[in-house]
Amino acid sequence: MPDTLTRPVVQVLLVEDDADDVLITQRLLQKALAIDPQVTWVATFEEGLDAVREKMHDVALVDYQLGPHTGLELLKQAGGAASPTPIILLTGQGDHRIDLEAMASGAADYMVKGQVDADGLERAVRYTLERRRVEDQLRARKARLREQATLLEKANDAVMACNLDGRVSYWNQRAAAMTGWTIAEIQQQGIGDLLYEEAAGTLDAVLQAVRERGEWSGELHLRTRTGPDKIVESRWTLVHDEQGHPTTILVLNTDVTEQRALHSQFLRLQRMESIGRLVGGIAHDLGNLLVPISLGVRVMQQRFGEDERAARTLQMMQQSAQRGSNMVKQVLAFARGVEGEQVVMAPSDVIDEVEQITRETFPPNIEILYAVADDLGVILGDATQLQQVLLNLSVNARDAMPEGGTLSLEAANITITEEDARRNLEAAVGNYVRISVRDTGVGIPPDVVDNIFEPFFTTKDIGKGTGLGLSTVYSIVKSHGGFVSVHSEVGAGTVFHLYLPQTEKERAPVVADSEEKGHEGQGELILLVDDEPNLRAAIADMLTDARYRVVTAINGNDALQTLTGQTQTVAAVITDISMPEMDGRALIRALRARNVSIPILATSGRADHQVEEVMAAGATHFVAKPFAPEALLVLLRQVLDGDSPSS
Repeated sequence: MPDTLTRPVVQVLLVEDDADDVLITQRLLQKALAIDPQVTWVATFEEGLDAVREKMHDVALVDYQLGPHTGLELLKQAGGAASPTPIILLTGQGDHRIDLEAMASGAADYMVKGQVDADGLERAVRYTLERRRVEDQLRARKARLREQATLLEKANDAVMACNLDGRVSYWNQRAAAMTGWTIAEIQQQGIGDLLYEEAAGTLDAVLQAVRERGEWSGELHLRTRTGPDKIVESRWTLVHDEQGHPTTILVLNTDVTEQRALHSQFLRLQRMESIGRLVGGIAHDLGNLLVPISLGVRVMQQRFGEDERAARTLQMMQQSAQRGSNMVKQVLAFARGVEGEQVVMAPSDVIDEVEQITRETFPPNIEILYAVADDLGVILGDATQLQQVLLNLSVNARDAMPEGGTLSLEAANITITEEDARRNLEAAVGNYVRISVRDTGVGIPPDVVDNIFEPFFTTKDIGKGTGLGLSTVYSIVKSHGGFVSVHSEVGAGTVFHLYLPQTEKERAPVVADSEEKGHEGQGELILLVDDEPNLRAAIADMLTDARYRVVTAINGNDALQTLTGQTQTVAAVITDISMPEMDGRALIRALRARNVSIPILATSGRADHQVEEVMAAGATHFVAKPFAPEALLVLLRQVLDGDSPSS
């Protein structure tokens, strides 16, 4: 007999109401060679059922006849095959029907008293223990699988399992929600047909990489049932069976569409800011070149206006300079924002005007649809600028429909939530009026959409567009505290959404404009400060022709020296901002520090925060270059007369 120390101890519960049978069973168990049975005896049905349920024993030997009850009843009440303690049924007679019923009810084994020897009993106990061990392992494995399946179903990632050919065997709820495809549809058609139809070559390369290297990770475009493609970070892993053979590919897809969109917005805003600084500097220099031309043409027209040929030439020069000035103004508007007087207004009034213009001027093969909410909110805006925005977009829509189509002008109230704001870097939480200009034209290619608001970017033929229309749209909407979004599909059309923040302010009553006063001087002395010789001379000539007296300076230091001793005689200062040695900002601060209270008009063509800075320094008004000669003269007269000049 083997040493008892090497035999595993088995706790045996014996449920038997016959003491003689108890002794016989105990003796048989004592002869066991491979196990060390430790027997606990109970004599009644109730005690046996309680002991079985307590699960304190490895196996139970239960007599079939237990007073008024049977061991079969005990087995059924204990849970049958799911009994906490596996049960071997013992009976005093070999009844085949009882045998079958016992096994069907979940007994681990069935044995007949008097026919059982020590080897058979030990073998039955060992078999029962092994069977229960295997069942416990299977139950634990199933429980782990159920837990894992639950976790996979609740995962934020789309989880997919497929064979080596790409046929899907598992598809969690997130995968179905992300794509709109059910597992039945995926299994019927395959991932190559539904998910990656437009990138079959990419899918083949991914599958090959997984088979060769065991894994692959990267970014893919995932098709959906109805919506746009999803951008996913995809991780593919090859799974092997116990023999080491590859059987399954596990795929985890993380939706990064929103993150990529935000990243793209961030890069676009950075690019727009860089472009703004670049073109703002260029526009400043161009403005300085154009202003002397405009002023010179004005002087030449006064002197040679009677010469018909000279008049025609000067008129062409004036028109060209004006077109150049307008382009510079548009570029500067993009770079530094659009200035203008914003009042409380109903955007529906502007939309009505644009609708009327488009109906009267657009070709008959373009249908105009109009849908504006009756309760449309009010905004703080400039009606002229917003009309320019809507006309620009409408004309672009017309050009995108050469064969005809539908132009829709729509407006509605909308609330931007925190979730909406997270998806758009330019949006802020609040109530907006959303104005939409929609067409059914040729659409904008995806690789072009990100560039359409940049100055001078255009897809039109040379001579048919400057590329400043949409940059102006962007600038004006931004100056109104709003933002623009665009959605386009090649061949299906484009829609521009303008989001303008609503205001709680009430609309002011309309007041008729007063008659414009004359703008000629009355001999006042004007100090003109500018480092550009041609520009300085041209402005000085214009002021002189307008009956002002002029003294000039080339920078701030020169201006302070010029003012020494004659502060009382100078009526106003016109100064450029960007100058060497002492710039215009420093000059304004120096004058105000000396309690010089005369009006100061600051001029500049640069695109930065100069307006706020010079006004904070003490300037009376800011004039953006390039400016029309008449506009500067009118503004100067208003300032000298103590009127409040409009922006």
